Formats: sequence, structure tokens, C-alpha cells
Amino acid sequence: MRLSKPFTLLDWYLGSQQLLIITFAVVLFSLIWLAPDTLFKLTQYVFSGDVSVPQAGLMFLYHLPEVLQQTIPVAVLLGTVVLFQRLSQNYEIVALLASGVSPRRILRSVLWVGLLFGALHASVNEIILPQTAPRLEKAYVSHNLKDLPDRNFLFVEKNHQNQLSKFFMIGQIQNPKLSDFIILYYAETPLHGVQISRILRSKTGYWMPQSNQWDLQNGIEYVLNDEGVYSEIRQFQEQQIRTDKYAPILLQYSRLNPMAMPWGQLKQYIQLLKEGGQMQEVPYFQVRLWQKIAAPLATVIFALLGAMLGMERVRTNRVYGLTYGALVIFVYSILVPFAGSFGSLDLLAPWLVAFIPLVVSVAVAMGLQSLRASQG
Repeated sequence: MRLSKPFTLLDWYLGSQQLLIITFAVVLFSLIWLAPDTLFKLTQYVFSGDVSVPQAGLMFLYHLPEVLQQTIPVAVLLGTVVLFQRLSQNYEIVALLASGVSPRRILRSVLWVGLLFGALHASVNEIILPQTAPRLEKAYVSHNLKDLPDRNFLFVEKNHQNQLSKFFMIGQIQNPKLSDFIILYYAETPLHGVQISRILRSKTGYWMPQSNQWDLQNGIEYVLNDEGVYSEIRQFQEQQIRTDKYAPILLQYSRLNPMAMPWGQLKQYIQLLKEGGQMQEVPYFQVRLWQKIAAPLATVIFALLGAMLGMERVRTNRVYGLTYGALVIFVYSILVPFAGSFGSLDLLAPWLVAFIPLVVSVAVAMGLQSLRASQG
């Protein structure tokens, strides 16, 4: 029994054309994205002698993975639209349909390239970005081109009655030595509420794993009475305090920049947040986790949408595909950051919030396609 070939001449022809156009679009959009700010600054650093040309080139490459997350879906959609508009204008689509090739069969050829760029998007997000993000930050800091970013750490402890018992904050966690500690202690009131009973401020401190406690240095302790008025203020050179065991573990994850974590590490971070009772941060990162699935899937679907929008009726002399594609990309680009912010409110399931940009974009594309069909 003869088996059909997995790739026919049609697949190779459409796939090679689509791959070439999308690759060109990825490069073009990435350069456009980086040129106004990043590329200009790196050029200035080279001429001022802050970095060498090879170092600037390496830093430019480190910038690319973050940009590729944005440009790959845009390039896939608009690149596919351009290809199918050209095929329509050259009557190649008409020839294919007249030869008995169904639109479904044409879309199957497009799907392979969409899957390829979807896999590329996932690889950038999961493998490349976690490696390049810390190296880029280190490169800027080592050349004194920027300070370490301000990144703090918050940890909230509750008692057995689920009441606030301690608020623990480190103002700066990026430097080797932790600094700007603030600890608020809460005590129960006669009305079964809580109020601040003590405040500790410390310039520096560190975690002592041997004794499972924090060592704070050069600080001030404020003691408050039942009316919330300072009753005592004393300075200390050194003082040890205890927190929940999850505080130092989550601190290490916070130093790794959760936004650049791969799927497995981010999932583990979310689980630790839940176990440590830090539920206020969980919804946002759960949406971020689901976006790691939604974004590559959007890239695949955008390849199919681009083919659909790019098929023009040649005799109408109307070219709407590129305009419609740009509108779909605009909607998607607006909704992706909105979904991240909306997800932190914990009003909908995280997976649903993460897929809202894709679902709305598909709905807009289908609506535009119906509008074009109604206009003839």
C-alpha cells in the first residue's frame, strides 16, 4: 500500500514563500522595535568608549529575545497576509482552487509554518530568554551604564485566625547585601481586629540558615501603645527576628526575576507562594504562566488568520487584508498587557484571562472577514 507523502510540492512552495516573508518581517519588525531606543543608545556607548563594538553587539543580541516575543506573532500574521495577497493578485489562488485544491488543503500548508514559528516563540520564552535576561542586566551594570533595578521583597504572615501578624519588607534585594528592612508587628485588639504594635527599621540584614532567622543591623525599633502612639523608641546595632520558613525561599526566587522564569520554575514559584500564604501575588503569575501557552498558540492561529484575511477577490480591486491584519495585531497588542494587569484582580480564572487577547483577536478577524464578504 502506497503512503501519501507528508509534504507535497504545494506544501514546499507555499511553506518556503511564507517562511521567507515571515523571517524577513521578524528581522524588520525587531530592528524597528529596537532602533529608536536600544540601538541608538548602544551606538552612543560605542562612540563614547563605554563599550567596545563586540560588547555592544553582544548586548544587542541579549535584547533580541524579549523583542522576539512581541514581533513573532506580528510577523506571522502580517507576513502571511502579504503572501496571500500576492498569490491572489497573481491569480495563483484561483489556479489552485480551479485545480481542485480546497481552501482547507491550502490552510494545511500554511499551518506547518505557523507551527514552526509557534515552536520558535516557545523556545525563545522557555530557553533563550531565561539565559539572556540576567546576562543583559549584568552587562549594563558591569559597564556602569545603569544601576541595579529597584526590586523589593514583600512577605505577609498571618496567625491561626487568618489575621495579619507580621508585614516583612526588604527595600532592595538586588545588591549582594540586603538593605532597607521594614517589619511591622500586629497585635489583636479587644474588638478582635489587629493593629500595629511594633515597627522595626534596619539599614542592612541577612538570612542565617543555621538558626533560621534574620540578623538585622543598624536599626531602630518603635513600640506603639493601644492608641497607636509611640511609647518607646530605641536603637539597636544587631537584632534577630524570625519569619515563616518560606520567606527566604521566596526571596531567592524574587532575585531571579519571575518575569523571565521558564514554565517549570514559574510553576514552582507559584506553588511556593501558595504554601507560604502569599496569595496576593498568585493570580498575576498564574496568568503569566498561562500566557506561556497562549502566546505560541496565538502565533499558530495567526498564520491561519493571515491566510484567510489575505485571500482577496482580485476583480474587486480592493485590498483590505493588510489593513485588517494590522487592526487585529493592534487589538492583540493592546489586550496582552491588559490581561496581565486584569489577572492580578483575580476576577476570572487565570487561563481565561490569558486567552482573552487571542479569543478577541480571532473574533475581530472573523467579524472583519464577514464585513468584507457582505461588501462583495
